[in-house]
Amino acid sequence: MDKIIPEYYKTYGQYSNYRNFPMVTDGLKPVERRVLLSAYKIARDKFVKSRQLDAYTIGHYHPHGETYGTVVTLVRQGFLIGQGNFGSNVGVESEPPAAPRYTECKLSPKMINLVFKYVHHVEWVDTELGDREPKYLPTMFPLCLIGEEYTQGIGFGYKTFIPCFDIKDLKKRLMWLLGVTKTEPIIKPKSDCLIMSKNKIVKELLTSGSAKIEMSGVIKEIPHQNKVILKSWPIGKKFESFLKKFSDELTSGMIGFRDASSKETDLEFQVIRQRNRDTIYKNFVRKLKKNISGYVSFDIVMVNEKHEVVISSVDELLLKTYGLFKNAVENKLHNDIAKRKELIKNYRLLLKIRPSLKRHMTKKEELSKKVDVIASESGVSVEDVESLIQLNIRKLLTSDLDIDELQSQNEKTQTIIDNLDNHVLEQYKEV
Repeated sequence: MDKIIPEYYKTYGQYSNYRNFPMVTDGLKPVERRVLLSAYKIARDKFVKSRQLDAYTIGHYHPHGETYGTVVTLVRQGFLIGQGNFGSNVGVESEPPAAPRYTECKLSPKMINLVFKYVHHVEWVDTELGDREPKYLPTMFPLCLIGEEYTQGIGFGYKTFIPCFDIKDLKKRLMWLLGVTKTEPIIKPKSDCLIMSKNKIVKELLTSGSAKIEMSGVIKEIPHQNKVILKSWPIGKKFESFLKKFSDELTSGMIGFRDASSKETDLEFQVIRQRNRDTIYKNFVRKLKKNISGYVSFDIVMVNEKHEVVISSVDELLLKTYGLFKNAVENKLHNDIAKRKELIKNYRLLLKIRPSLKRHMTKKEELSKKVDVIASESGVSVEDVESLIQLNIRKLLTSDLDIDELQSQNEKTQTIIDNLDNHVLEQYKEV
């Protein structure tokens, strides 16, 4: 037992980490990937009840409990579009979402080209429920880096805290990594705070995946009203502990406090004591500025294809998803060539059997009895004749069998494959 229990516990820990951390292949946790795939299947063009999307995911891909929490997260990230109350994280207290029977969602249109354009050209595997799912989504950028909220996760011995960036900045960084541009862009995470760290520190995050970034909250001063509005403070700082630092001013009646947040953080502090208002206000603002600064520690902990926990840099993730996206594009082009080659093969066979088909053309049922005769007259195998007559007979006899055009298209496609990087980069230009 001393050997078995640790081994089983280790296996469980590895599986737990696989479910709790994003994959380096697309920047998604398994449940997030499955919800997005379900949305692609049933909510691509129309809104569906969130409960319906949740049930479809559980029934086809993810039998581990309800996924509504993930649906809410994906709406807040901007990957799904929501209708109804999906809650809010602004202000002092977060607002919970409405029940899934009251909300609706659908796949964001931007996800089609960005993520699902080549989804059928990556490897698909069996799920625990017998359905098929892609091993990863062939996204142009890691999805954990392009959302609206930072990604968090806790597993066995690890935790992850991943910043998000403006997609245009990520594109600039990727183009530099690929050698398309020469000047290195130092891109900063999205934040409602001011990033105070120097570029050298920010670059550590891009190149190593770990860094402590100094941030400062944002305030709006209204001196003529002796009022100051707190718009943000560094993530990770609890507002309760922050507010305790101003307990003297608040409890003594010097300062009044009101949470006016709706779509964005809007915490109002105003001097309410009549005497020395300007002095109290200046001292309070000075103290407020001092206490809304702090360091945020980022650790981009991910899971690789072997389900091992790794720390991945922003640069590594960008190059990884680019490489996988490029592979999916190449697979699609090779599939196009293969389909045309099969079509060319069938066209050539059709040209051989057309004269015989026309002589024996009656009903399809009767035609199937003359396979041997047609095969003998045309010099085509019985198997190929049987395969061809299962198609629309009238179409077989009247279609324009332009083999030269198909061969020309294949030559053009092969030229694209030979210059694949240029073809892929053209698609990135459209982002």
